Amino acid sequence: MLQLMKRCKMLYSPDGIRAKTIETIIGLLWSTGLRPSEPIHLIISDVDLHNGILHIRNTKFSKERFVPITESVVQKLTDYKSWIESKIGIRSLDDAFFYNTGGTPINLRSVEDAFKLIRRCINAEPVGYKNVRLYDFRHTMACNTIQRWTVRGIDVNTNLYVLSTYLGHVKPADTYWYLSATPGMLVLGCSKYEEMFGGD
Repeated sequence: MLQLMKRCKMLYSPDGIRAKTIETIIGLLWSTGLRPSEPIHLIISDVDLHNGILHIRNTKFSKERFVPITESVVQKLTDYKSWIESKIGIRSLDDAFFYNTGGTPINLRSVEDAFKLIRRCINAEPVGYKNVRLYDFRHTMACNTIQRWTVRGIDVNTNLYVLSTYLGHVKPADTYWYLSATPGMLVLGCSKYEEMFGGD
């Protein structure tokens, strides 16, 4: 991920805004599992940097939610907000949070086009798709969360509703779709099976 974010600095960006914005959005998608369209719709009042909470609105199924973010993410967003204000000036609470070249609000198409230019540095072979997609960050976040819970002995079935709510799914069954059989999960599953039933 760090290599990918570093690659953002190579994007054509006359005033630096495009490169900085794409780097920040990709980091946000990776750390939060947001849908690719959700950062695009954030306005300044949606980003509570004091309490570390994002208000996600205008989303799939019109299901708004509040997403807590870590201190490191808060710091990155705080830095971005200060930096963009130095470029285009102080904005109102109803203005967009993320911007493109020339100080215009960025859109999803711009983020997707930029990602296509930088994703070649990722050493990944997606299953069922020719190339890695922005949406794959969301799948990875869900799978990594389940894997961490499994390692720590946390009951996945009992706590899946927490992840489901965080991701903005209508019901936990929708979250199960993300839980593909990654190599790490297969190893953990085999280990748990052997612990319970033994193995040769």
